[in-house]
Amino acid sequence: MLKLPFKTFPQKFEKVTVGNPEIGELELPKYGDISPNERLFIKAANLTDIRLAAVKLAKDIAVKSGKQVIDIYNALTQGDSESLAEYLEEFVSFQDLMDDAAMQRSLVLATAVIQRLVPDWKLENTGDPNQLHPQLLTLIIEFAKNEEAGWPTSVTQVTDSEALASLRASEDLGNSTPNSEILTGEKSTGESEDTGHKKNGSVKKALETSQPG
Repeated sequence: MLKLPFKTFPQKFEKVTVGNPEIGELELPKYGDISPNERLFIKAANLTDIRLAAVKLAKDIAVKSGKQVIDIYNALTQGDSESLAEYLEEFVSFQDLMDDAAMQRSLVLATAVIQRLVPDWKLENTGDPNQLHPQLLTLIIEFAKNEEAGWPTSVTQVTDSEALASLRASEDLGNSTPNSEILTGEKSTGESEDTGHKKNGSVKKALETSQPG
C-alpha cells in the first residue's frame, strides 16, 4: 500500500464495537463519514432513484387528474394517501417501491461499511443470515447511517438490551423499521430513520372516505 510522507501522521480511527455476544460483535473503524470509495460503491449499485420515479408517476397522475405535479409529488413522497384517494393503486405501488429501494440501499450501505474489515465482502454475503445475524445487520445499518450523517450530536444512547427489545417489539407489530434509536456498539449510538410513511392507516382511511354513500 502506498503511503504519503506525512510530517505528522493522522491519528488512527476509533474502533467501535457493534453488536453483542448473542448476535456477534464486530469492531468497525469510525470514519465519521462515508469514504469516497464507499460512495462510489453505493453509486455503482444502480439503486432506484426514488425522486425520479416520483416525478414520473406524478406527471402521469397529473395528466389524468388535472392536479399540480408538485402537489402529487409531495403526496407520494410524504405518504399522503388522502390526497390521492382516487389513485390508491398507484400510490400503494409507489410506497412499496420506496420501501424496497430503502431496504436495498441499507443493504448496500452496510456492505460498504463491512468492506472496511473484509474488502472482498459482497452484497449477497450481507443478506445471508448464515453469515450475518439479521439483528447484527440492523445494528450495522444504523452505524452506517450515522457514519453517512456525520454522527449527529442529538443521538440518544441506549443499551444493547434496550435496542434488541425495541427491535423485537417492532417485529411483533409487523414493522420492519424500529421506531427507537438503537445502539450500534459500546461507544456509539444508532439513529432511526423516520420515513414519514402514513401508508397503512392513511390508506385505510382514504379507502373509507372514497366509498360512495
